[in-house]
Amino acid sequence: MRYLLIHTDDPDRSSEWDDESRAAFTSWLEDTVRAGVNLHGSRLRPPSDATTIRSRHDELLITDGPFVETKEHVAGYDVLECASLDEAVEWAGRHPSSWFGAIEVRALRPGAQAVPLPDQVEGKIRYLMLLGSEPGADPGEFGGTEAVAPWVAEMDGRGIRLYGSELEPPDSAHTVRVREKRTIVTDGPFAETKEQIGGFDVLECADLDEAIEVAGRHPLAHFGMLEVRPFWPFEGD
Repeated sequence: MRYLLIHTDDPDRSSEWDDESRAAFTSWLEDTVRAGVNLHGSRLRPPSDATTIRSRHDELLITDGPFVETKEHVAGYDVLECASLDEAVEWAGRHPSSWFGAIEVRALRPGAQAVPLPDQVEGKIRYLMLLGSEPGADPGEFGGTEAVAPWVAEMDGRGIRLYGSELEPPDSAHTVRVREKRTIVTDGPFAETKEQIGGFDVLECADLDEAIEVAGRHPLAHFGMLEVRPFWPFEGD
């Protein structure tokens, strides 16, 4: 079973990342790769570099920043291939992100591929695109997998979409925090908000304009919202 680990940061505690926590991250990464569970993942640029896209009445609405305003913000992700939810939660509790923020563990829908990402094309920028729900929107209007299939086929054909999946519902999420060396697992997503992450895609684009164009053509843009955030680092750093 494949799981998305959504790493979140608490800005008030981000300064606590020190040599010990960085060494712990390196060890965690090496351990997951050695165990064969880590398919791919990345740290993301800060929320100030996020762009949220909506389409309403045939007008594309673009705003700076993430689609949900919470104290803890998405800072990175990993896709793991685990035997069970318990194993995924165990790996989450060993990641130093859980020491200072939280890690939300969400199962991918059946059928998601168990493949690593290809090598990055020189001159391209990779983005994580998060699919967000709009409070009060009727999920039935979206159309689900069948509605998205033409978009997926086009973006796969253009070589833009490298990976993606719907996620199991937010009420199936588990959030992991480690405080004073004690692992605390709570039911539900990391953020208590009406807007929730329903899926994700990894995109490789020429620039932000192309990422916005791609997100704006996703069917969910008409009923929800899409956030695109570049991987860290990207050209210019």
